Amino acid sequence: MGLMACISFQLVGQGVSYYHSPSEGQYAVAQRPVKMRILYIAAHPDDENTRLIAHWSQFNGYEVAYLSLTRGEGGQNMLGPELGEALGVIRQEELYAARRLDGATQFFGGAADFGYSKTVDETLEKWDENAVLSRIEEVVQSFKPDVMVTRFPPDARAGHGHHTASAVLAIRAFERLQSMGRRGGYAPKALYWNTSSWWAQNLDDSSTSDSLIRLNIGGFIPELGQSSLEIGTLARGMHKSQGFAGMTDRGGRTEYLQLLKGEPVDWTVPTFSTPNAPMPCPGIFAEWTAESAYWVDSLASKITLINESAYAYHIRSEGLLDTLVAPMQSVSVPVTLRSKDSLHRMPSIELTLSRQEAGEAKVIVLQPEYVSADRVKGEIRQPVQWMPEYSVGYDVPCVVLTQRASKKIDLQLYRWGTQGEVSVALDAKCEGFEISSIPLVSFSEGQAVAHVTIELTPKSNRYGKSALTLRLRGSEASLFTATHLNYDHIPRQTVWGTGALPIVYENIDLPEGLQVGYIQGAGDDAPQAMAQLGIPVKILDAATLTMADLQGLTSVVLGIRAYNVNQGLAAAASVLDTWVKEGGHLVIQYNTATRDQVTDHMGPVPFKLGRDRVTVEETPVHVLAALHPMMRYPNALSLKDFDGWVQERGLYFASEWDPAFVPLIEWADPGETMKQGAWITAPSGQGQVTYCGLSLFREWRAGVPGAYRILANIVSFKTAADGK
Repeated sequence: MGLMACISFQLVGQGVSYYHSPSEGQYAVAQRPVKMRILYIAAHPDDENTRLIAHWSQFNGYEVAYLSLTRGEGGQNMLGPELGEALGVIRQEELYAARRLDGATQFFGGAADFGYSKTVDETLEKWDENAVLSRIEEVVQSFKPDVMVTRFPPDARAGHGHHTASAVLAIRAFERLQSMGRRGGYAPKALYWNTSSWWAQNLDDSSTSDSLIRLNIGGFIPELGQSSLEIGTLARGMHKSQGFAGMTDRGGRTEYLQLLKGEPVDWTVPTFSTPNAPMPCPGIFAEWTAESAYWVDSLASKITLINESAYAYHIRSEGLLDTLVAPMQSVSVPVTLRSKDSLHRMPSIELTLSRQEAGEAKVIVLQPEYVSADRVKGEIRQPVQWMPEYSVGYDVPCVVLTQRASKKIDLQLYRWGTQGEVSVALDAKCEGFEISSIPLVSFSEGQAVAHVTIELTPKSNRYGKSALTLRLRGSEASLFTATHLNYDHIPRQTVWGTGALPIVYENIDLPEGLQVGYIQGAGDDAPQAMAQLGIPVKILDAATLTMADLQGLTSVVLGIRAYNVNQGLAAAASVLDTWVKEGGHLVIQYNTATRDQVTDHMGPVPFKLGRDRVTVEETPVHVLAALHPMMRYPNALSLKDFDGWVQERGLYFASEWDPAFVPLIEWADPGETMKQGAWITAPSGQGQVTYCGLSLFREWRAGVPGAYRILANIVSFKTAADGK
């Protein structure tokens, strides 16, 4: 993980940065005595059982925390195009949003989410087992839970190497903590597994015992006006990047806890009484706001406190203020952000609020936010982030050159600091390429972005992969890229990238007259990848698709998970079938076999999806149909085209298919049987349909040359009748 990615993680996810006095019901719930502290442990954001966590936290009054060992950066994204580090920030923030609803605390384990893993051994190796184990122990020592709870079993039933590893490490951490406890350190009492009928079908018929506990959860919480299952469902719905929002759950349900280690725990639900102590600070609103969301050298800001109660409050902060705020009055204190020491974490200010009637003080922590208003969305808050003076932006995630000729690259230079007139000198570097000189980039007063064009020319006929970087003249550091996350359910923020633009120089042929259509799925780079190859791309709307829209197109490519997210494909099915049979080529990228499929009819030739995947990116490829036109036209594909892949080979392969389909390749992860459903193609009438479960969407962005050659062959496919 790069430095700037780490910065982004440190800057965001701090919870609500302003303070608003709770309601009496919220305060009453918070003041109930805590009978138990529970640490729930799993591998990824969205692995946690939010209904159980909400019930424990809000109904039972237990103090609960969730430890997600990764931030989920290796997964897919239902919201938009972000992958990798940017997706990790989204999923991290979704966890914080869920915790704000279910009342639990959020921790992270620092392990890398490197995508789907089939073995616990691979996971523990890539995670640095000792480092993650130490982090679990650190969280336990800090949170001091009475009980640790895993979401997954410590064996292959967990279905994912990361899932299994989370349980294995929880057991090892518990055993080590028990040893430390015998020497006077802190240790939890028990480790349970939150099992379910997913893993054990006969749980409902099993008798409860010390080792298997049946918990009936759910019920209305009068102070909050909600049930615990309702709260848990809403918390689950914050995992929007994974598509986990749904119908609200109410009533009751049964949860099961299997004792893995330690002594049985008394799960008897305590009874509570409403506390008699008065609320310490009713009617107080406090915030720290800045004039901009971006902080370069210095930034004007202010702390505002508004007293909407009938009480006077004494408010103090060391070196900042010490004052009395009368009822229905407010006070503002200017604060100038100057130090760049906050590059690694958000600055914070502690305020102490007290009133004589309450008999106690309340300490609140504020962090600076930029607050704006939208006429539809209302108030929008985002954390103030330190920004470098300049950053670079590109129109595409990767640039492809297919011949030894110059290629122009358009980019943007952004400035985040002083808005006066200035000229900036840039230097560029790209190994293996000549780069045109870059004239001074001039910014007029108030201008925040300037457009720059450079030319790249290969120095030789030697094909390969490189990367373009830019820096300010005289600086050793390359400029970073900024990815802005603008989603309503999490704070707006900026994620920093390395600023390196992948450059692919590869011999890729295309036939004349190629015209390709694209139908949106869950978001991938297929249109940009095809445009980089020089292929004209027409964006199609599945909901209104007609034969006239398809006129003149040689292929139509569906985005990843299109049949899971694009409702229009149900209506477009018959149009696409007719077009294929009249000579078109339908290319279906990977989909998942889930209940959210908009239609079971995926193309004119039937096939079924399974859950097979190949996760080891170096897995050897066995070509089954070397003479098939798709393997030979217009580029002769070879095993070299599968070199340098990232994260995985492919996912959600076809499990069954019509005999008309021809599997082109087969492969398998170590120790598994060969799988042939990753890339299959079949004729239909005068046309063709292809299902491609290759993870091309990741490889295009990473600048893998072979992924572009495979794409060129798929969309250029000519039937044998064409004589190719």
